[in-house]
Amino acid sequence: MEEIQKFEALLREIGLTNYESKIYLALLDIGKSTSGEILKKAEIRTGKIYEILESLKNKGFVSEIIENNIKKFSPTDPNRIDIYLKKKKEIISNYEKSLKNFLPSIMEKINKDKNPIKIEIFTGDEGYKTASYKEINRYKKGSKLYVLGVLPEEKYSKIAHSHYMENVQPRRLLKKVEVKKIFTEEAKGETKYIEKGTQVRYIPYNSPITINIIDDLTILEIFSIEIIMISIESKEIAESFIDQFNLLWKIAKK
Repeated sequence: MEEIQKFEALLREIGLTNYESKIYLALLDIGKSTSGEILKKAEIRTGKIYEILESLKNKGFVSEIIENNIKKFSPTDPNRIDIYLKKKKEIISNYEKSLKNFLPSIMEKINKDKNPIKIEIFTGDEGYKTASYKEINRYKKGSKLYVLGVLPEEKYSKIAHSHYMENVQPRRLLKKVEVKKIFTEEAKGETKYIEKGTQVRYIPYNSPITINIIDDLTILEIFSIEIIMISIESKEIAESFIDQFNLLWKIAKK
């Protein structure tokens, strides 16, 4: 039992969500099964079983077959985890290259700015919380918050999701912050991330980066194997990001 718990924890550490980990372990135990059998074995309740299985398929942990017009799912060999990790490394490498391409334009703006600029980098779930409180401290009635690149729930860690739902979102509502959000199309059904009164639009967007802008604060949230938060405190930089947000808002779909 202890070994299974350690393996499940490992699966979450390398990027699987809580539900994905439990479903994969259930499949390893019972083998080829229907979605109903998987849910029963995993002892979980969710209406998103097919979305979770599809995500596991995309990650190479599950295969799908049709038998007698019934859809069934099989676990792939655990040895494929190594292949998954190699792909993760490639993805992170590509993100790092994108970030390097992106940073020069930001640094150029920073170098032109005559006012003091504060840049901080936070990592992990605790880093996410620390950066989020920098945003929360700027909430007040009439404040305008712009969020670019809201992702599906499974992209966020369990702790980050809980912190957002229990601390960030309630404070936005309490302070009556005016919020505009541009969601990725794959997050279109994530209504839990839409606060009352929030204006929402959607764009095709496949990136682990979410950008939050409020007042003089811009936070780049990078969700990969480890959360990376880049906080930039500069009115000029924030206004530049808002200009980019507004351009995307015009072409985004309602």
